[in-house]
Amino acid sequence: MPLLLLDIVLYSSDDPEASAVLIDDGVIAWTGPASTARALFTGTPAIRADGCLVSPSFVDALPVGRTIAGRSGASAEGHEDPSVPAAGDGYAAPRAALGITDVGPAASGRGMQDGVRIIVPMIDIAVDYLAEASGGTAIAFGSGGEDGSPWRWVRAASIDADPDKRISERAAFLAATRGGRRLLGQHHPGSLNPGAPADLVVWEPWDLTVRGNDERIQTWSTDPRSRTPMLPDLTDGEPRALLTMKDGEVVFDAGELDAPQALEPGE
Repeated sequence: MPLLLLDIVLYSSDDPEASAVLIDDGVIAWTGPASTARALFTGTPAIRADGCLVSPSFVDALPVGRTIAGRSGASAEGHEDPSVPAAGDGYAAPRAALGITDVGPAASGRGMQDGVRIIVPMIDIAVDYLAEASGGTAIAFGSGGEDGSPWRWVRAASIDADPDKRISERAAFLAATRGGRRLLGQHHPGSLNPGAPADLVVWEPWDLTVRGNDERIQTWSTDPRSRTPMLPDLTDGEPRALLTMKDGEVVFDAGELDAPQALEPGE
């Protein structure tokens, strides 16, 4: 069944000014202004998420001690490991509550795998992110089994890292989302553009910005007309997930958004 998210801020490189998104058949079917959505999609179930950022979901590329590569109860070496919860044992729900919908294979642990360097930002504190990115290395982030929001991975690589080694928040966000999907063989644009899988998160309202990796030469922007998708300001914390979807299906609901209601004519 199609679903509209209205009055949002959409993380979309194709349409960064979009304030509505239509999800149908597991993919992003349409993006655009909320006013246009109200005119085009009368009768379609809609959730009004005023001021909420809607972004691609995170991928945990190194979920140590967790289900790996879709296999339940197996360690990285492929042996049975009783410490790894089987499917349905309660790991998926907490993960989705953090905005994570997928876990990477990461069978060889941190380092290079399938042309992607897997980094655990909360542990690998000395990484030269800028050198890796400048050298053309694809990067994916993982938790390493550490608890906490994946936004902390983004912050660790873009704000907390050495100023000469950090990358932009957008680059860090792509490492935490698109990078992990590359490990899974998914050709995801890292943005909620039409045709992309509807693996997404609705985040609580938060101050949104665009910031470069070098504060000495790049400036902040809070203007969507910059044509760059906006991200949360992580200077003093990170937003909570209100709703998480995988292939267009709800896998986590914090219960803080109103239930979908059909759009009425002229609404």
